[in-house]
Amino acid sequence: MIIRIMGYRLQVMQIVRFAVLTILALVWLIPMLWLIVTSFKPEPQILEIPPRWLPDKLSDFTIAHYVSVLFEPRRLSIGRAFVNTMQLCLIIPTLGVTVSALAAYAFGRLQFPGRDPLFLTLVLSMIIPGEILLVPNFVTVWKLGWLNTYHAIIWPSLAGAGGVFMMRQFLLGIPTELEEAARIDGCSRFGIFYRIVLPLIRGAIITQLFFSFLGTWNNFTWPYIVLNELEKMTLPVALVQLKGTYWSEYGLLTSSAAIAALPPSLIFILSQRLIIRSITLTGIKG
Repeated sequence: MIIRIMGYRLQVMQIVRFAVLTILALVWLIPMLWLIVTSFKPEPQILEIPPRWLPDKLSDFTIAHYVSVLFEPRRLSIGRAFVNTMQLCLIIPTLGVTVSALAAYAFGRLQFPGRDPLFLTLVLSMIIPGEILLVPNFVTVWKLGWLNTYHAIIWPSLAGAGGVFMMRQFLLGIPTELEEAARIDGCSRFGIFYRIVLPLIRGAIITQLFFSFLGTWNNFTWPYIVLNELEKMTLPVALVQLKGTYWSEYGLLTSSAAIAALPPSLIFILSQRLIIRSITLTGIKG
């Protein structure tokens, strides 16, 4: 009898959990669905009040906005902005993960004076809002002559305390006997890092690459401040340029936003299991 009651309660709990997750998923999906459907509507039907989910007729669905964004020359090329952003998304995550892995190895494996206070300072730096650093960072890149160049975006993005913290947590779970055995075999310190440590923290590296890619792809404020030339603008900044003071082409805006959301969504779908597993292990080892 008791077992039957417990089984009944578990079933009820599962149903409630499934219902809550379904509601949360719908809350997340509705804006995305609205964006995609709107990008295929004719411009007059986008501005209709009250708004409607679907066009009047099936034949009203159009890909004209996507054709205009991708193939019709205009003052601001969304395709060029897409390429600019993709280049930054290849450079910044690669260099950033390299810096984070080396720093995490130093904090997690090496012994040097002031290691623990330095790591504590690094962790505490994560509570500082990024907006506070805008002015000092702008003054720094201005004095270095990096304004309106990609140096102003790349170099300040490499020092990420969150990446160092996550990789250090993974490093703490690696047995020291592996490094000692490699050292006895004559492996150098860098050889141990490259041949032993890096393969073992592959999950953390992929997770960090994804979050760095996502942060670079969606970064708006800093590129908007330091870049002025249209040819160098990133995709989030270019999307804002499509919005005029008195008139906005919402068809172009929604189709451009749908294109911008495509690469991060595909990457997350393809690597979600590894990313979620890595985040879970980070919490367990913390």
